Amino acid sequence: MKAISVLIIGGSLLFSALSEAGQGRHHDEHFLLSDKAASTLNLSKEQQQKIADILEQKKAAMKGLKVMRHNHKDEFKELIEKDFFDEQQARSLIAKTSEAKNEALIAKLKSKQQLWQVLTPEQREKLEKIKHRKAHRHAK
Repeated sequence: MKAISVLIIGGSLLFSALSEAGQGRHHDEHFLLSDKAASTLNLSKEQQQKIADILEQKKAAMKGLKVMRHNHKDEFKELIEKDFFDEQQARSLIAKTSEAKNEALIAKLKSKQQLWQVLTPEQREKLEKIKHRKAHRHAK
């Protein structure tokens, strides 16, 4: 019974981390799509299109991972509802969810790196100042 409780809690925490991995601080990325960002950072039309393409690719990747997370959730539920505890299956499911989490983090980091490369050094500096001001404002 204790093992099942640990499995449920661990699975819940892992799914929570997975959902946050895809969402994180995506407001910074979506800010880059705004007219305000375009004017503040002096983004060219080409840069704006590249940013939109990168975020669309990330969205597609995260959608696939969301389906995978949902499938894992169903598998955990089936494991819990069985008449006996299958530790090997539990370990396998945990390994799958860890892999899904890793894929979500990789997709997030990849898109952030690609976005960073679209910006010029001056634009990067301006964006960092904006992030710093926002973080300072929200910390109060």
